[in-house]
Amino acid sequence: MRVLFIFIDGIGLGRHDPVINPLVRFGLPSIASGFGGALTEELGAVLVSDCAMVPIDTTLGVEGLPQSATGQAAILTGLNTAKIMGRHIQAFPGPELSKIITDNNFMKELVEDGLTATSANLYLPDYFELVARRKRRHSAITLAALSAGMSLRSLPEIDRGQAVYQDITNEMLGSFGVDIPPVTPRQAARNLIAISQSNAFTIFEYFQTDRAGHKQDWHYAQRILQILDEFIGAVRELLPADTLLLITSDHGNFEDMGVKTHTINKVPFIAIGAGAQKMAEGINNLSDIAPAILAVLRKDDLRD
Repeated sequence: MRVLFIFIDGIGLGRHDPVINPLVRFGLPSIASGFGGALTEELGAVLVSDCAMVPIDTTLGVEGLPQSATGQAAILTGLNTAKIMGRHIQAFPGPELSKIITDNNFMKELVEDGLTATSANLYLPDYFELVARRKRRHSAITLAALSAGMSLRSLPEIDRGQAVYQDITNEMLGSFGVDIPPVTPRQAARNLIAISQSNAFTIFEYFQTDRAGHKQDWHYAQRILQILDEFIGAVRELLPADTLLLITSDHGNFEDMGVKTHTINKVPFIAIGAGAQKMAEGINNLSDIAPAILAVLRKDDLRD
């Protein structure tokens, strides 16, 4: 059994209102078709044996708007990191939260168990230099990957189709002076599937949705939904029988373009493949995800 995890930043379950919700106005049919409707709060839980979705809580019982650092940390560690820290923490983890992530994340546990785990994302060659100069900060997912001893993928890997850039198509690389040809979302999906077949666990991190939500940029929202739809549709089509696809987020934002901030809306937890329904039934909030992934990869107990 393998797990392929597509993390989509800032995509919640909002109202079925095309005036504010790009997921209603433009749609995401590659996912919606499996659930009989757009990803909105009205849809509720859909539990089918090989294609399931449940709305899950991101507030973790802590007042204020959910944020990326503590939200992603909860996904990665299985801990209520917002409660531990006493608040929701924005963007990138500070020293205390970073230590919690590096000490407790499930990717590190998988590697310690002798399983393989990887991040499929491309990192530019100057990434570590920029971090050292404090021009960049590690995301929670990057911290978890590094704590597990992963080598981050860079230009040699993407040249061989062994990495996926965070925009999926490589189009943004030109703005950084990187001469890498663009790829179609379908080709990026093929590359991601190929990476996942060499590992027990693979994660891909996508955050253009959160950026579009903060900017309230409808034109960009339409463009990225087209890319995401083709990408996820191809991943579903190419998904091997031994691989469970998981898709979720850390907080809402993109689903309500009427505000620039995050939302308290629940987010979708989607499972596709063998054992999808059993996996989804056990997820109620962000901190439930890590133990469920460990269970399926350690015990393979979600197979029918």
